[in-house]
Amino acid sequence: MPRYLQKRRRVWYAVLEIPKSLRPKFRGKPRFVKSLQTESQTEAERLVLGVVATWKTLLEAQRNGLPSEDAIKALQVQAEDLRQQGWAKQEIAFYQEGLGDLFEDDGLREAAAAIHGCETTLALHIDEYVAKTDGTPKTKDMKAADVRRFAERFPYSGDVTRLAVIDWVEKDLMTEAGLSGATARRIISACRGYWAYLERHHGMDTPEPFEKVVPSAPRKKTKKDVQGRRKHFTPYDYQRLLQASQRRSQALSALIQLGAHTGARIEELCSLKLENVSEDRFEIEDAKTSAGIREIPIHQHIIKLVAQLKRQSTDMYLLSGLTLNKYGDRSNAIGKQFGRLKTEKGYARDYVFHSLRKGVATQLETAGVPENVTARLLGHDLKTMSYGLYSGGVTFEVLEEALGKLKWD
Repeated sequence: MPRYLQKRRRVWYAVLEIPKSLRPKFRGKPRFVKSLQTESQTEAERLVLGVVATWKTLLEAQRNGLPSEDAIKALQVQAEDLRQQGWAKQEIAFYQEGLGDLFEDDGLREAAAAIHGCETTLALHIDEYVAKTDGTPKTKDMKAADVRRFAERFPYSGDVTRLAVIDWVEKDLMTEAGLSGATARRIISACRGYWAYLERHHGMDTPEPFEKVVPSAPRKKTKKDVQGRRKHFTPYDYQRLLQASQRRSQALSALIQLGAHTGARIEELCSLKLENVSEDRFEIEDAKTSAGIREIPIHQHIIKLVAQLKRQSTDMYLLSGLTLNKYGDRSNAIGKQFGRLKTEKGYARDYVFHSLRKGVATQLETAGVPENVTARLLGHDLKTMSYGLYSGGVTFEVLEEALGKLKWD
């Protein structure tokens, strides 16, 4: 007799013994039995493999706990096999929804509901969605992580209500995980985009549950908010960090000097190529925004440093020899070096490399430099109609004069 088959009154049946340790979960049943609805042994040998494979997968679910996606895949394989046998769609749905009752498993009931159109399995299309979105690899990874976090809490669309999402945001994200309101809003934004994608491309018709689920930011800044803001480095701070960095590495020391005398972001400095460094200016091309694409005069205090870095470069970058992370970011490792340095010098979390940029802005404001000129130097958007939309920008000489007011000694 072929394995997993029994013949009863001329009809072949699929049979699988239930392990003794699992039988209590199935009301003591010793085996699964299902008619294959054929009198042909050849046909039965073909059909039995898919049925038994599904049974084994679902047994494993009871033994170890199985992710809902795997249960769904198992049911999808079986459903396709049943379709090829000539089963009607309604018959397949009725049979597979009954498996959940057989195993007394809500997860299997939900899996069957998901593949037969009653619900959408939220984890199934995340990679597909993220691949079609815009953004850097790092941004896409963050978006995928945000949506997966949501799908872990709400496996099926039927689990999601506005009140349940509010509870998730306030208890899980903001209280237990300690996330800020801004981070929670970013996560919800990613979820909202994914929800819209499922509506457009996978026929989900569950109402969107994300309206006002994150507590509004307080209009009035509290003392804690003010104290938690990132602070700027003063000339005294700069000298302390510079002296300490010179005992660490040439690249770190150079980065600190470049940051203090340009106000550029760390990513902009680390991606600066020699072809974008002339005798009197840096041309920033790899920037966060269109406003960040700009020219920055080379401050007189770093002219010799820049010339030295250009001569010593071995890889066509001004800051040579930096390592790349998985996103191709040259600033990651040296940024961590700076973080360890400032921590050792007693600076708390509200001081970061960006604090040099804030120090530049502080000095320029103190020196009376017009805000639009400072914005051009730092690569900030100008919101006004006259300067932001119509103006072609100030002359290089104006930028040079403004940057010359920086004094870190």
